[in-house]
Amino acid sequence: MGDFLIMSKETTSNSYYVKASNEKGRRNVKLEDLPEDVLRTILSKLPVKEVLKTSALSSQWRYMWTVCPKLSFNSVGVCGGDRRDEKRSEQNFVDNVNLVLQKYRGKEVEKLEVRFAFDSMLVDHLTYWISYAVSSRTKNIAFDLAPIRWGGRDDRYIFPLELFDSESISRLQCIQLSFVSLKLPTHFRGFQNLRKLDLNLLHVTRKDLENMLSNCDRLEWLSIVRCHLNDELRVESPLSHLMYLRVVNCIVTKVQFHATRLSTFEYKGRFVPIIFPHCLKMETANIFFFKAVFQHALGALLNDIPSIQNLTLQILPLQIEAQWDLGYQHKLSQLRNVQLLVHIFEEYVDNVLYLVSFLKAAPFIEKLEVHVCILAGSCLLIDIFDLPLCFYIIFLYVISQIKSE
Repeated sequence: MGDFLIMSKETTSNSYYVKASNEKGRRNVKLEDLPEDVLRTILSKLPVKEVLKTSALSSQWRYMWTVCPKLSFNSVGVCGGDRRDEKRSEQNFVDNVNLVLQKYRGKEVEKLEVRFAFDSMLVDHLTYWISYAVSSRTKNIAFDLAPIRWGGRDDRYIFPLELFDSESISRLQCIQLSFVSLKLPTHFRGFQNLRKLDLNLLHVTRKDLENMLSNCDRLEWLSIVRCHLNDELRVESPLSHLMYLRVVNCIVTKVQFHATRLSTFEYKGRFVPIIFPHCLKMETANIFFFKAVFQHALGALLNDIPSIQNLTLQILPLQIEAQWDLGYQHKLSQLRNVQLLVHIFEEYVDNVLYLVSFLKAAPFIEKLEVHVCILAGSCLLIDIFDLPLCFYIIFLYVISQIKSE
């Protein structure tokens, strides 16, 4: 019948080892004979619905699934995607989550993830699930409650931060919140060991958001999407561990962080001041401005993020001024690679050559990639890409000479 794997326990070192043997050797190993940490690893790779199915294998496997340390629930995975009877589907989801958590009582849960369209009828259940996460020493929490159609809705779930004591807060390493309202308790002291924070459709005041971020001393990864502050997004306290920052489709008037180790920054939204005065060496910046003058946008980068090495700048639609005086105190002396993706109206076509005026402020650039889309009755796409800088300059020089004739 061939070889099979045997797992044995080393009595002296209390450790496990695996070796091959034929069927005349030792008995065949059963999956439930594996150490609990191995079973936890195996089951953690499966969706919750599949893990639950293992209870039907045998009486010994009836509750074996409870060794899985990561729980992920979503309306499709748990309810089978049946949305014809929305109320029944919602109740099935709640019942299944409560059943699983009841079986996990007393066990540590490394991650608790809930993805379901928010309904005010779910408030008590959501609060219970968060309370369960606190008591089960959870390190990673994800509550994605964004409905498919959320425009105009302001009935977000009020996230109960008051349920977290100092011990449970200190254990949290990753938080993902979507479609919730956040109000800090009076004596909130921050998430001291939080490494990753993902916020989407968050309803929060500028002051509360700033206070929360100011007390996340070990934060390394931060994403803020569709959070309309109508105010400044500013954190003046040092975030000395922050390396990745993403701000997308947020209504803000300014972005300003004190982050010395920030290496990657992504921004998409209205043209606003972006200031990182203490950033020592930013490797990559991907910036998408809505409605901006090219010279103004680049001038802001010159003054406020002079340490960029790799820049992708996209502006829709773009305006280009015919004259530009480089009266800025800084230069992009560390800039090496640039990708420009611009969409301009036909009226600004004559000024397109002024795109290269920024080269005076970036003396050490090595690679330039430009994509220009001229917006007219029909869309004319001019692509100049992956060219060494010298070839690109020659190309523009030839065009300028032809144009002058």
